Amino acid sequence: MKTKIHAIAGVVGFLTITVFWTSTLLTELVGSHEAIATLKSAILWGMLILIPAVAIAGGSGMSLGRGRTDQGVLVKKKRMPFIALNGLLVLLPCAVFLAMKANAGEFDTTFFAVQGIELLVGAINLTLMGLNMRDGLHLTGRFGSAAAATTGDSPSIELRQNGPAMVTGLSSLMGTDGESIPIRPTMALCRCGASKNKPFCDGSHTSANFSDAKLSDRTADELLSYEGKEITIKYSRLLCSKAHECGVRLNRVFDTSRNPWIDPNQGAVTEIVDVVRACPSGALSYQLSGTPLRHEVAQDSVVNVESSGPLNVRNVSLVGEDWCKGASENKYSLCRCGASKNKPFCDGSHRASGFVD
Repeated sequence: MKTKIHAIAGVVGFLTITVFWTSTLLTELVGSHEAIATLKSAILWGMLILIPAVAIAGGSGMSLGRGRTDQGVLVKKKRMPFIALNGLLVLLPCAVFLAMKANAGEFDTTFFAVQGIELLVGAINLTLMGLNMRDGLHLTGRFGSAAAATTGDSPSIELRQNGPAMVTGLSSLMGTDGESIPIRPTMALCRCGASKNKPFCDGSHTSANFSDAKLSDRTADELLSYEGKEITIKYSRLLCSKAHECGVRLNRVFDTSRNPWIDPNQGAVTEIVDVVRACPSGALSYQLSGTPLRHEVAQDSVVNVESSGPLNVRNVSLVGEDWCKGASENKYSLCRCGASKNKPFCDGSHRASGFVD
């Protein structure tokens, strides 16, 4: 709700100043003194709309941005005081002064000098508010360049600090029911688990105090090796989303009830390769004699929204993230319940946390 109030107040403030600015410019150019006087009185009354709108937009924006340190939010927060001060210290006094002068019929040099100041500061506020609206749309994924989707650029995911996963240039987003979800050039996908518009972000991460900070008790970053006669299986503990595809598909090789839980000699090489291919998180990989480490990844670029589970990603680059040992940058699972200790990766906590779509 706070996000909607912020957006509505911002649009009302922006449109009000736009109407004031354009009508002033047109009236000054072609209108009579009587028309100018009428307009100045109307603008003065219009301040009853503009001032609350700017105050609500600024206050709600500061509240939504509390604790946020990502660059887009910081820039918006820096603009807000300038917009408010310009309105209270310049635009409001100018409106009062110009209305008084116009109603008195005093269209002298002072009147037009103050009028020039009002137009200049109004243009500055329009620019600042327009930039804030643009950045706000970008933060929520409702605005983005279509170039990434139309020029063949590789799809990518950028994780906003304590915020959503910004997905750009994606060609396929699959929903929890296996059906394709309509995509936009840029989308914000929820990572906090609190959005009422899953899988998309609705700004709830702010009120939920979501943090994606690396925890001291996160799973150790180690690549375990299980050597067999024909194949060696590698397992990255930090990446594992506990999807249990391995145990379901080939329990005699992947059996968590024994120690060690992986025994490559209990299955054929082709069977094991199929299980590695089915592992959604990329935690499993393998080596054959004399060959480098291999991950099995399908060729499509897709984000699969697992029902009440993570975002399973294939062939979409994750921008700016430190990769753990043995990871494949082409296959990984991102937490979207907000409870994983291994953020940004899923650790299976969605089950214990009771996360549901």
